Amino acid sequence: MPERSYTQNHYEVLGLPSNPSTSKDLTDQDIRHAYRRALLLHHPDKSRPCPASPSTSKYTIDAITLAYKTLTDPSARSEHDLSLITSSSATRVPVQPSHPGLETVDLGDMGYDEKEQMWYRGCRCGKDGAYVITEEELELNAEYGETITPCQGCSLWLRVTFAVAEDG
Repeated sequence: MPERSYTQNHYEVLGLPSNPSTSKDLTDQDIRHAYRRALLLHHPDKSRPCPASPSTSKYTIDAITLAYKTLTDPSARSEHDLSLITSSSATRVPVQPSHPGLETVDLGDMGYDEKEQMWYRGCRCGKDGAYVITEEELELNAEYGETITPCQGCSLWLRVTFAVAEDG
């Protein structure tokens, strides 16, 4: 099987809207229904090829299962959303990605929870700890020196800039 050179959009695999502002409103039940629908649609024994569509399935059962597992795990989903945002913004002409209410802050301006090992910040929508940044997210975006994260309570976004300390 050839290795793919792009990040597969798990929302597309399940037939869900992949716009970050609408996809964050999806419930676990929405994802579960989409998963079951995708399994039936793409399963070689369950789907019936129709003359108007190709007889081969676009997605494998493994890809559908991976999409479901990723989108139902909050941290994996957040990472996936971030990878979609960064991969799509990397292919654009130097225009800032359009996110409603995108605000930029420095990592040092955010609170840090040592027990959970994460940075957090409240949002202007009133939700405390609406923006959460983990060590993993920082490591994934170390070469860029910034990460973008959605609010967990509304449609606003936060760009967090940071400097990478060199060991040595």
